Amino acid sequence: MSDPMDDETIKLIRTDYSDDTSWEALTEVATRENAIGFAGEFDLVEDPELDGMEPADLAERFPDDVILLIADDHAFSDQTWPILCYDTESDREFRVPAKDAWGVESNLGTGNMDFEEMLGMTDEDGVFMVPA
Repeated sequence: MSDPMDDETIKLIRTDYSDDTSWEALTEVATRENAIGFAGEFDLVEDPELDGMEPADLAERFPDDVILLIADDHAFSDQTWPILCYDTESDREFRVPAKDAWGVESNLGTGNMDFEEMLGMTDEDGVFMVPA
C-alpha cells in the first residue's frame, strides 16, 4: 500500500460551488489550531471544473494522491461541515467534521493510524471523531 502522505500535503478539494461563505467557514475551521495545539495543513483545491465531481472521478484527476478530503454538497449541509475522506486505492470513505480534519491529516502523516483503523473508528453514520 502506498504512503498516503508521501511527502505531499493532503488535498482538501471543493466540489460544491453553491456557497462561498460556507467554503470559507469550513476551511477556517479545518485549519484552525485547536485547544491542544494541533491544526490541519491542507492543499486547498478550488476549481469550478470540479463542481459536482464524484470521488472516483477526483481520484482519476489526482492520480498521485491516495487520500482525498472532499468538501462536497453534504459537507456544506450542516455546521459541523462533515468532510468526505476518500481512499483512492480501496474506494472506501468516511466523513470527518471539519474541526477534526487535522486528526486525519496528522495521524495518516505520522503513521499513527492507517485508513482502515480510522474507518473502524467511525460511528453508525460513518463519521470519524478524533478520540478525546
